[in-house]
Amino acid sequence: MTGMAVDPPLEGFLNTVRRSRLFDPADLDRLAARLRPASARQFADGLVRSGELTHYQADKLLNGRWQGLVIGPYSILAPLGRGGMGTIVYLAHDRRMAEALGDSVLVALKLLPHRKAEADPKVLARFRREMVFGYRVKHPNVVRTFAAGDLDSVHYLALEYVPGKTIRQLVNESGPLEVGDAARIFADVAAGLAHIHAAGLVHRDVKPANVIVRPDGRAVLVDLGLAFAPKEPLPDDPAIAGGKGYVLGTMDYLAPEQARDATGVGPAADLYGLGCALYFALTGAPPFPAEGTKRKIHRHRHDPPPLIPHGPPEFAQLVSALMAKEPAGRPKSAAKVSDRLRAWAKPARPRPGTDAVAAVDAPGLDADLWEVTPGEELAGADRSPDEKPFEELEESAAGKRAARPDPSAGALVGWLLVAGLVGLMGLILLVAVLRRL
Repeated sequence: MTGMAVDPPLEGFLNTVRRSRLFDPADLDRLAARLRPASARQFADGLVRSGELTHYQADKLLNGRWQGLVIGPYSILAPLGRGGMGTIVYLAHDRRMAEALGDSVLVALKLLPHRKAEADPKVLARFRREMVFGYRVKHPNVVRTFAAGDLDSVHYLALEYVPGKTIRQLVNESGPLEVGDAARIFADVAAGLAHIHAAGLVHRDVKPANVIVRPDGRAVLVDLGLAFAPKEPLPDDPAIAGGKGYVLGTMDYLAPEQARDATGVGPAADLYGLGCALYFALTGAPPFPAEGTKRKIHRHRHDPPPLIPHGPPEFAQLVSALMAKEPAGRPKSAAKVSDRLRAWAKPARPRPGTDAVAAVDAPGLDADLWEVTPGEELAGADRSPDEKPFEELEESAAGKRAARPDPSAGALVGWLLVAGLVGLMGLILLVAVLRRL
């Protein structure tokens, strides 16, 4: 728990637990009779020890906050992290699926509060696009969408819970990956992309933070929040799916053509992101680091792909080809990339699995998320501290060139200044002549 010495009256705590709907009333009475608690905190601690409550749930209930712990068939267990567009992702127990399967089923529940959606309809439009696109993909290397809709004052997406760590986490914790491990992981990612492309979609946000490596060593591509269907009508507002005035994507992994026009891209843009993410996995740094969005975009457009300092030459050539400036210079398909990467893939060394709930049921992982109640809006939750996947810029998808002075415009301004000075001198001279008269 948070360490706060919260111990409300026992009867008040029992009423809060009843209102939460985490327990059937009869089950709660049986637990109280068995544990015979002398205080609310003692009861909460006993329920945590027996696995009936998580620390997160107990903390909320002891503080009198029962709202949002049950949303439809989902029992919220603990926060998993921050999603895009003002969403928060929670680890949840799907009671409906558990009853059907006779087993405990965990999901990653992405929540968008109604308040946030009403304040910014564009956010809701993007969220609904993610709902629709999620149903179109079913592949072992792409996160699955189980359900989506509107419940208890929130819009929700129930996604497959993928245990493991992202590429960004693995590299930050243990350093760059070996070629064999990177080849195996990104062969999986490329296979997932091939399925996404066959479904008529472009992911548009392939990056290390969106690749989860499971304990068995297999990889899953997550987050379709920026996905796009090139052959389908676009929303009228470019702030929803990209367009004039907006650069969409994560700048360290952004294809040059996506920086020019986020709605004019095809599968080759995802291959570029794949190459940049693979480079990060092998070196621990993005291929074109720079300060500021415009400088990063400039480097993506103009700097040659950096070479990987180790590994087979053919492998390094493939990574460089993925980062070719022009889409035509990249490999022809994600499926071909997956096949080529498997030639260097090293068999996985499965890691011990961890208790999914215990791994996230602690306030130290993200204190702000721990404090917010499910369904509430969290200020700043729409963006990770170091990533801005949807930026409004003067230079944009409309094809505006990078901010460079136009020589013809400068010459015109110069001539206008000269003409103005000549005119002013003539006026002064005329005034002087008139005064003499």
